[in-house]
Amino acid sequence: MLQHDGRQLYYEVSGHGEQPLLLFNGLTMSTAAWTLMAPLLEPRFRLIRLDFQGQGQSERRVQDSYPLTQQADDAAALLDHLGVKQCYLAGLSYGGMVALHFARRHPARLSRLLLASTLAWSDAANVYIAQSWSAAQQAGGPGLRFDISLPWLFSSRFFVSSAQMLPDLRTIAATVDWPGVERILAGIREHDARSWLDEIRVPTHIIVGSEDRLTPLYQSELLHQGIAGSTLTVLPGAGHAIHIEAPAAFAQQISRFADA
Repeated sequence: MLQHDGRQLYYEVSGHGEQPLLLFNGLTMSTAAWTLMAPLLEPRFRLIRLDFQGQGQSERRVQDSYPLTQQADDAAALLDHLGVKQCYLAGLSYGGMVALHFARRHPARLSRLLLASTLAWSDAANVYIAQSWSAAQQAGGPGLRFDISLPWLFSSRFFVSSAQMLPDLRTIAATVDWPGVERILAGIREHDARSWLDEIRVPTHIIVGSEDRLTPLYQSELLHQGIAGSTLTVLPGAGHAIHIEAPAAFAQQISRFADA
């Protein structure tokens, strides 16, 4: 646990490589959600994972929202705590939004930035999707919320080839602290990086699944157009939750960009 700003933040460090790789979680993820990715990355990197406020084992301060800027500053405090001056940062979905704010607020701390399945801004469609999840949680609990979220998270191919994973994913979804997620969602609604993407000067790579319905390709194209020198890769046939659906391809993209 890291004691920071009167709160406890949970983190993990693993791996055998010298290069620090900071991984930022998606919305309902925790450090445990990188289980399929970690063995693919640990031989090369020193992995640093943390639960943002509102996630996993980190303390949940009661407040109206968890701003993206606060989450970014918490991560910078963790790097200070670990004595890491500079790292490679990969952010997935919500973690990609936090990563954008981290890159703006703490540019000297980054050597490379990888943005995966994320948003340049929270558009009207994203707001309505979040509202539908909240309504499902209220009407039918985590089971209905999980069912409502499925087509947003995975590709058609995943439902055919990996349906056996769904019961376990449903069980995991039921453990999520929804009041914490609501505060995270409130922070997301304020997200709009379009006007300051040109301030991000760190080498940046963007990836998105061709079947990502939650953070669609046009959002990644906005990021690509706004961040000078950035590169963009579309993963064929992949949906949104690439850490579950396409962990090998995701890890390969991270490793390749480390060598670029």
